[in-house]
Amino acid sequence: MALDLVAISRHYVDRMLREVPGMKALLLDADTTRSISAVYSQTEIMNAEVYLVEKLDAARPDRLPHLQAVCYLRPTRDNVARLRRELRRPRFGGYHVFFTNRAEDLRLQDLAEADGEEAVRGVQEFFGDYTALGPDHFSVPAPAPHVLLEPPDWEFGASADALARATEALASAILSLRRHFAVRHAGRSELAARLAASLRHVVAHEERELFDFGVRGGEGQPLLLILDRRDDPVTPLLTQWTYEAMLHEALGIEDGCVDLARVAGVKPEFKRAVVTRAADPFFAKHARANFGEIGLLVKSLVDEVAGEQRGARELGSIEEMSGLVDKLGVLTQQQALAYKHVTLMGELSAAVEARSLMAVSQLEQELACAPPAASAHHDAVLAAVGDAAHAPEDWVRLAALWCLRYEREGPARADALVAALRATGRVPAARLAALRALLDRCGDARRAGDLFQDRTLSARFAVLAKQHIKGVENIYTQHSPALVSVVERAARGKLPVEEYPFAAGGAAAADAAPRLILVFVVGGTTFEEAAAVAAINAAAAAGGKAGGGGGNAGVPPGTRVLLGGTGVHNSRSFLTAFEKVAEAAP
Repeated sequence: MALDLVAISRHYVDRMLREVPGMKALLLDADTTRSISAVYSQTEIMNAEVYLVEKLDAARPDRLPHLQAVCYLRPTRDNVARLRRELRRPRFGGYHVFFTNRAEDLRLQDLAEADGEEAVRGVQEFFGDYTALGPDHFSVPAPAPHVLLEPPDWEFGASADALARATEALASAILSLRRHFAVRHAGRSELAARLAASLRHVVAHEERELFDFGVRGGEGQPLLLILDRRDDPVTPLLTQWTYEAMLHEALGIEDGCVDLARVAGVKPEFKRAVVTRAADPFFAKHARANFGEIGLLVKSLVDEVAGEQRGARELGSIEEMSGLVDKLGVLTQQQALAYKHVTLMGELSAAVEARSLMAVSQLEQELACAPPAASAHHDAVLAAVGDAAHAPEDWVRLAALWCLRYEREGPARADALVAALRATGRVPAARLAALRALLDRCGDARRAGDLFQDRTLSARFAVLAKQHIKGVENIYTQHSPALVSVVERAARGKLPVEEYPFAAGGAAAADAAPRLILVFVVGGTTFEEAAAVAAINAAAAAGGKAGGGGGNAGVPPGTRVLLGGTGVHNSRSFLTAFEKVAEAAP
């Protein structure tokens, strides 16, 4: 099977639905509802003879003995308890149980003891304990995301639960990929080290035979690289300009949907607009196109609908496109697609204009990528703070970026920015506390690596050389996530063991560079990072080098990179997490 996370997840669902013929009910939990929705459309579910989809804990009283129940569940204590209750008074003609991960023997025994009517037809273990957001990107929602951004001893129980969930998901991902991975982690991160050790214990001791896939001939051993979000706090703070990332940053994507309920006049069926690759072919094809490209692509989509409606007509603006699609009655599939994306583009365009995001983004890119200019950058941020052309959230992001880059210049200027934010009266105290917590947990003394590539003369020269050689194609997208350079070094076998040690008890792999790299970010990924990984994979598959660095940067042809993490951040969720970190501080 190809190393495509969506294809792997679909394979499990295909098998599950195919093995239970005839009319059936699909019983899910919150996690499997999310994971199936990401890779399967409602139409596909219906075409598989699924008559009913419901949560296992729905507690509906009606009996449907003519249906077989397909139970796709995480093998948790709560889910087994719910199944036990279901089996005491079976509603369906039979139960086919498919767990998303390894199930403990004691839980299987509990299930067997509750099955007094022998309604369970079979129990299987599949390995889809994560949500495939794209072919090379997956997510594992953490029970309390903020605990992965603070020291483990602040909220030890919650931190342990979050790491246990990440361990289970990574074990499942490894089993679904059927590869034997070397495990390395960010050396200065206690959380990354704990997760690496926990996973290695499962792989090397608890379930050694299950994970014994060997190393394929002619390939370096695949590498699982566990990174810490706190080593790159910049990427989640930046304005985004690719479609998927913009939707998440400006409107928010939750469980594959964008909430449009507040949009005046929106059709009822689009109050929650589905933006998954399974349900939306336009989104699947263009999720990583930039803002300008998406505008033209949506126009082409609407032109097709306009041709269907009234012959060819020139539509020159979002307003004209909106006017056309608003007048449509019952929508065909193509018209529905056009309506949804015109509405989404209208909201994005409104946000860009209302918040002057192009000006904000240009300053952000200067702060993140330009040669050091502490005074000039401080003046620019100070001028932006309080400017009614921008939103208070944007003031906070700009201040955070300046502080992260220039904190070594002395605290006085950082204090001046915080004071300016407070003086506006429009930044909540909780957000100011989040800014302090962000600097405390992700500041220069805490981070590994040279995030801004300005600590040494050689690093500064490398940045200038890269800009001179490559040029600046787009002033709004100069930034390259820090994990890109880490992946490049790993793919060339140049990742220092001192900075990224092997998991406790693990040994160094063979000299051959890995052809498969699975990057997992404790604390969450971003869609900018997902787009960067996709670009690396596209260039590597085409036989060229790809990456964000200069000189010898890039990955060898044939390299495949997969990205996962504990959720997907936008700037709002990232700063909100640090509000909770501030609240938890002893």
